[in-house]
Amino acid sequence: MKSESEYATDLDDGTRRSLLRHMLVARRIDEEARRLQRQGALDLWLSCQGQEAAQVGSALAVGPASTVFPSYREHAVALLRGVAPDELVAQWAGRTFCGWDPRRLRFFPYTLVLAAQTLHAVGYSIGQRLQGLEDFVVVYVGDGATSEGDMSEAMNLAAVESAAVLFICQNNGWAISKPAEEQMRTSVAERARGFGIESVRIAGQDPESVFSVCSRATAHVRGQRAPYLVEIQVSRFHGHSSSDAQEVYRSAEDIARTRVADPVTAYAARLSGLGVVNARWLDDVEAELRELRERLVKEYA
Repeated sequence: MKSESEYATDLDDGTRRSLLRHMLVARRIDEEARRLQRQGALDLWLSCQGQEAAQVGSALAVGPASTVFPSYREHAVALLRGVAPDELVAQWAGRTFCGWDPRRLRFFPYTLVLAAQTLHAVGYSIGQRLQGLEDFVVVYVGDGATSEGDMSEAMNLAAVESAAVLFICQNNGWAISKPAEEQMRTSVAERARGFGIESVRIAGQDPESVFSVCSRATAHVRGQRAPYLVEIQVSRFHGHSSSDAQEVYRSAEDIARTRVADPVTAYAARLSGLGVVNARWLDDVEAELRELRERLVKEYA
């Protein structure tokens, strides 16, 4: 895995503030959705807490022109792409199959069938290319889903057909209760290279590093007309879903270590220390978050 310094880039302060704002929004909406689920307003919820830096950094890097195929935990990506909080949780409340307009936002519905979206993404990219349309596609997948045959088929097809697809694997180390070391003998990035796909494996705690890596990966896919895979190592704060008691298979020390390394609080502290954000800016964001929360509660509580 390459060190963060090998990819670090000097971002302007506006981009840094945007990264932090989107991370804070994602964290607050995720927290509220977890509360709504415990109150019975939602049937299920899969938290993205601990993965905000990876999601926001990558989503901001690929730009609005890309078409995104998510898995089921990409809440920060969804919100950044313009999905409203009430639209995001609608499917988890059983009100709709999706919740938003996939074509308008270029953000397709969540996929609960593991790795199915990888084939959808590759096929969509090839189909767009055949029509002479924008064919740059981003597909998110978790480490557990990479054990599915669909993932291997998608990588092979993308490589053979030179599909303009950026695979982003968020490796949180757990396929529900199965640790990564029991899932695979090589990294996901190494497996991608076996299919002829260039790849990189990075830490996912710093959104700036993720932004830098994914910006370069985007340039590769667009410039070389070839797929690329970025494996981002992240931490999972909560269980696989609201139905999963991770305390049964994870030690209290492991969970505590994960939460201490909180990417949201760490980045907020870093930007505050650098003077990129101040108390007034944070207060303004907090006011925005309260408004978002109130609208969500009014709709679902």
